Order: sequence, then structure tokens, then C-alpha cells
Amino acid sequence: MRKKRMALSAALAAAALVLVIPVRPGTPPTSIIPEGTSWVAHLDMDKFVATKLYEYLDKDGRLEIKNRDITRKLKIDIFKDITGLTIFGLEPGDERIVFAASGKFDKKHLMSLFMDTEDHKEIPYGSFTILALDRHGFGAFVKDGLFLYADHREDIEKVLDTAAGKAKNFAASKLNAIFKDVSSGAFISGVVEDLTGLGREIKQSKFVNKAKMLLFNAQEAQDSFQLQVRVSADSPESAQDMADIARGLIAMAKLGLKEGRETGAASLLLAIQVKLVENTVSLELNRPSREMVDILSHHPRALRELLD
Repeated sequence: MRKKRMALSAALAAAALVLVIPVRPGTPPTSIIPEGTSWVAHLDMDKFVATKLYEYLDKDGRLEIKNRDITRKLKIDIFKDITGLTIFGLEPGDERIVFAASGKFDKKHLMSLFMDTEDHKEIPYGSFTILALDRHGFGAFVKDGLFLYADHREDIEKVLDTAAGKAKNFAASKLNAIFKDVSSGAFISGVVEDLTGLGREIKQSKFVNKAKMLLFNAQEAQDSFQLQVRVSADSPESAQDMADIARGLIAMAKLGLKEGRETGAASLLLAIQVKLVENTVSLELNRPSREMVDILSHHPRALRELLD
């Protein structure tokens, strides 16, 4: 019985990734993100599904949902019903993350699933109701189509206070201003105000040690996958050091290929262009979408290796 309750609660928690009315395409839902948020990432599912990259990934089976029981239980087609997903950190790192998603869903059905859990709990909070998901986090409908999910109740409350106008949102923040530089065609984008405040694992990178703000976005143009990562430093000298580190990694990848040590990460590294302008380093990748899918299919750990 306990396993059944946990599975259902996990399914309801997964619903947090898909239960939101559409926000303005290509942008995070500014009105619910609190002032002082440390980082924001946004996926525009409509734009992603319209790409050749998605088409190739789908045909190759790379987008197969592992647990179809969950999607059937929730009555959700992830790539058709979701229009966007926004994830933001109320503090540096990954301890206080909030999820919000946009899409079409059956609220009545989802609420019935919640009510069927043995330990479900509804907590009144102003004009909202917080849903305690059987010790698996907290959710809340901001309005009929807007749902939030977080591990901590206080984080849900902070976002609800922002949505209600009781607290300032991040509209006037530096973080949101940076988002205006994101390409209008991007299907995924993100901004980190200060990389040095992130978790221990990312701090181990020599590149990150010299970095401050990060902006990334990915789009497709003429059947080519285009990724740009822009990192700022506190001085031109630090930016030069970061550019040198990036170019050094590319040189090592070239050497590895000459010695016959071909990896997916090496293939991606060779395609990256490094650009330096004053305090900012840009890493740009532009490859045919079909080629990107082939690399990921033959080297599924390529992106992780590249980040490492």
C-alpha cells in the first residue's frame, strides 16, 4: 500500500511539470518569480517540438518516456500538452528550486488523483490552496491553469505571495533584464546571476572559478542546432583566462582525436567557437541537427562529458 501511495504521489509531483496555462511564448512567467531569484531556466516546448532536432530525436526513440503508466495516469501527452516549463532557484544552488509549467491538462482528474492519496492534505493559504503531496513536496494552483511545485512549503508560499502582489516579482531585476538578450527563436534559455554561488560540483571547474553571470540559449535555424553560452567575468584578465581554458580544452580534444580517442564530447568541443569581447566570453556551437542527434545517439554521455 505504501508503494502505491508513493507512486501516486510521485505521479502527482510529476504533474507539476505540466500543469500550467500558457504564458507568453519564449519567456519565463515574470509575475510569479520572486525578486531576488538567483537563476532561471525556461523551455519553450512549442518551439522545441517544431524543430528538426525534435523530429530526429523522436524518430530515433531518444524521447521515449520511460514510465508510460505515469503519463496515462495523469492523462497527459508531454510533448503535445506542455507548452513551456520554467525552473528557478530562490537561492544559489539546487536546494530551493521551484517548477512551473504551461500546458493543457484535466484539472478535475488530477485533483481526483490527489484526493485518492491516503495522506493527502490541503492547506489554505490566502486565496490559494497548497497541496501537500504525501511527503513528496508541495504544489499549488495559482489559477485554474497555473500550477507550481517545490520541495519546500515556504518556497511555494513565497511564489504565491509574489503572484498575489504581496511581494515584488523579478520584473525589474538584472536577471530579467539579461533575459531580454535571449534570441526570440530560442527554445531553451537560462540566466545565472552569479556562477560562483552554485553548488560544490560546478565550483570544481577552473572555468567557473573565474566566472560571474551566465546566459545560455539554444535554437534551430535552417535545420542547424545553435547553442550560445555567454559568460561574464569580473575583469578582462579573468575573461582572457576563461577563453584560454576553453581553447585549451578544444586543443586537447583535437589531440585526442589524432590519437584515436574519439568521444562524443570531443566531437562537440571541436565544433565550439570561442569569442572574447572585453569581460565576456562566448562559446558558440552551430551544427546540423541531424549530426547532433547522431552524436547523442552514439555517445549518450557526450553532454555530461563536455560539462565535466
